[in-house]
Amino acid sequence: MGSQQWFKGYAIYSIVFLIGLMLVGNIYLIYRNSQVIEYNKHLHEEAEKIKSNTVEIIRNLHLLDMSLRSYALVKQKKYLVIADSCVAVKEVIFGQLKEGLAHHGFPMRQFFLMRDSVNAYYDIVARKREALVNGRLDAFIHLLEPDPGYRAWAAYKPFSDGVNIFETRISEKAQAEYARALRNSYLMQIVLFLIAIPTMAYTAYYTSRALNLSEQLRKLNEENYRIVAGQNAKLEQMVHERTREILTQNEEIISQHEEIAAHNEQLVSQQHEIEQQRNELSIRNQQLEKAQKIIEQQNEQIRIRHDELKVEVDRQTQNLKKTNLELIEHNNRLEQFAYIISHNLKAPMARLSGLSAILDHARSQAEANSIVKMMVRSTGELDHVIKDQGFILEAQKPGATMFTAAVDLNATLAKVIAMLEYEIRDTGAVVQTDFEVETFFSLPPYIESILYNLLSNAIKYRHAHRVPVIRVASKHEDDLTFRLEVSDNGLGIDLERNKDSIFNLYKRFHFHVEGKGLGLYLVKTQVMALGGRIEIDSRIDEGTTFTLFLKRQ
Repeated sequence: MGSQQWFKGYAIYSIVFLIGLMLVGNIYLIYRNSQVIEYNKHLHEEAEKIKSNTVEIIRNLHLLDMSLRSYALVKQKKYLVIADSCVAVKEVIFGQLKEGLAHHGFPMRQFFLMRDSVNAYYDIVARKREALVNGRLDAFIHLLEPDPGYRAWAAYKPFSDGVNIFETRISEKAQAEYARALRNSYLMQIVLFLIAIPTMAYTAYYTSRALNLSEQLRKLNEENYRIVAGQNAKLEQMVHERTREILTQNEEIISQHEEIAAHNEQLVSQQHEIEQQRNELSIRNQQLEKAQKIIEQQNEQIRIRHDELKVEVDRQTQNLKKTNLELIEHNNRLEQFAYIISHNLKAPMARLSGLSAILDHARSQAEANSIVKMMVRSTGELDHVIKDQGFILEAQKPGATMFTAAVDLNATLAKVIAMLEYEIRDTGAVVQTDFEVETFFSLPPYIESILYNLLSNAIKYRHAHRVPVIRVASKHEDDLTFRLEVSDNGLGIDLERNKDSIFNLYKRFHFHVEGKGLGLYLVKTQVMALGGRIEIDSRIDEGTTFTLFLKRQ
């Protein structure tokens, strides 16, 4: 039995250790995926820049040619200025294009051939400009007749096609690496889920068994009480009956003594018999005393065993209560974690979904590139959110130490405002700040979640006849704590009716907007988890102010 229990304990610790290792691996994988995403993002941007520079060459040639022709027609010097700027920007374009292609490993011989052809055309263009400036229109027309631009176009066209194919492959490879990084991250999350759920079920099963064992011990204790009570009753009845027998015998002895007094002659003959009866009576009394001592010893052993069982039951009951409290606390933390994930992932996922929906309807490559850049930025935000959730999950493990980090209120509030970008833009909300305390040490994801919920509620429950104005301020309290205040000019809350239930779970005070009543409950539990407290001051139709008293470190 002991070896079996040892094996079960060893199995549980092994699974927990494996989950820990996988979490470490998950953190490393997320870090590597972020590096892969950043590298492929940079690679994709370089590829798009090279394509743009390639197109810029032919556009510059067209602009140069059109400016000279325009000058030949209207004789305005501004067209010569345009032509000169085209000649000046040529080397910049070639320099950037050469550097980018060499970095990507493109066959540079095609580039040099194209550059030589384009430079030759620029020499002809310079002679055209000189002819126009000197008023030699016939020389300008003569230079136009052989169409020298066709040779430059013939060298540029295969080079442009080659660059587009080459850089498109690089972009596609970058996209494939990015997709593979995301797939690996998803697979790791699925594996962690498949291992963590059976472990929790296994823990719940053995907790249930422990509770059943406690109930069985209680019933066994009651059965012992009943058996002891029955035995005591039987022993008392036996002692009573034996005492009655002794009294009866004493009465008979007294009667015999009276007969002896009456019959002196029978005394001698019966004396021996009486002596024997007395000896038997003495032996029986000794046996009764011995039996009584045995009964007393058994009662003492039963009492000691009862006390031991009571102590053991109390100890196991306390352990079960402690375990249940830890499970309840852990479940509350998991609820907070799930709610934080749903809130923090909502904004980047919504942006990604919207951008992907409009990507197919882009009217130009430039617009499509802009949408892709916004999708990459949203993906970066999503990656940052996932890292924060991993940090929260580590902090929420039973028995885990809550590691704090420096919190920059300005940066954290800016991040929350970015997450609420669409709500702020749609409502025209104004967010004002007044920070006496700008940095402190705490759990950054909790501070971000608290600010998100308070700002989101201020926007959601805004007044219908005025623009939402939200003020976020921090004030010095003492050397150990400071105050973080979030106030609005919204609908307000009736504190006389609802003061004792404001932070309760699923509690709502306005029903004209959608909500679940979780935000304020989550804010209070997170503030308490950080070792702080929260107060509220609100007036109907005027607004609400939440004051958080938080530790500096």
